[in-house]
Amino acid sequence: MESIQLFTTAYIAYLKRKLPSESGKYALEKFHYDESQILRNPLVKTDCPELILPEGNNFHNFENSKIIFEGYKMSPVQATDPRIWTYLTHVIYWNYMRKREPIEKVPEEKRESYILSHWFIERIHPDILFRNNISLLWWVAYLTHDSEKENPYQLTEEAFSQLDYTRLLAGPQGRNTKFVHALLEFVIENKDIFGEHKQDRVRTLLTKLNFIGGYRIIPNLEKEEIKKIFLGYKSELLKI
Repeated sequence: MESIQLFTTAYIAYLKRKLPSESGKYALEKFHYDESQILRNPLVKTDCPELILPEGNNFHNFENSKIIFEGYKMSPVQATDPRIWTYLTHVIYWNYMRKREPIEKVPEEKRESYILSHWFIERIHPDILFRNNISLLWWVAYLTHDSEKENPYQLTEEAFSQLDYTRLLAGPQGRNTKFVHALLEFVIENKDIFGEHKQDRVRTLLTKLNFIGGYRIIPNLEKEEIKKIFLGYKSELLKI
């Protein structure tokens, strides 16, 4: 495995400045960049694994999340580096990004903001990190991976089963992994509650829990205790 490559901060600023007049580059088969503006971070090793290309609306998020998480071993601090994700979206995973975010389908007046959201990291914030399509894959796996489970990616798969989950992970509650793991496990373990109405009931539960993750007491609770709080909404969920 080699040290990961990344764009310089100055070059990323340059690419952003040129966006108003060069957004058309994001419709090309290859992104042409200045190779002299590439650095290496010797602390992060990777073999630049290939991703499964999107097929229509199937982005293969779960499978690609595992690929990215296992292929880029880094700490959460290292994973907030905008230079890494900007390089990956523009170079290593350009074909994936072109398939996933075809810029030609975006109204011209919205293209600049669209590119900034999905190809760059505008500032270090969970919500922003989840908009960059490669950063999203790594962070969801990081927040849901559980090495103590027989299938350490069981919760990762559940997290990608519904868009509402990733919105939760990008919010304040997503920083409390005990809370996140308890919630995902609760849904998996209670098929009698969620069943065929899973999407609507998960969405309703998440609405109810918007403020619970901020309780001072939550970080001090064990997962089973947190699940008991969730269970308190059972009768309400079954009415949906």
